[in-house]
Amino acid sequence: MNNLKKLNREQQRQINGGAINKCSLTKPCSIGWCCDGVCKEYACIEF
Repeated sequence: MNNLKKLNREQQRQINGGAINKCSLTKPCSIGWCCDGVCKEYACIEF
């Protein structure tokens, strides 16, 4: 559980640093779709 808290703190720092639209399979976007690790308002097409 310590690792989770540490990750959350790192994510918090990234968010505070301006990386608000970062996303991943484990951290989906609240609005829109996750495209190449960034939240987009539209669904991207993966090749």
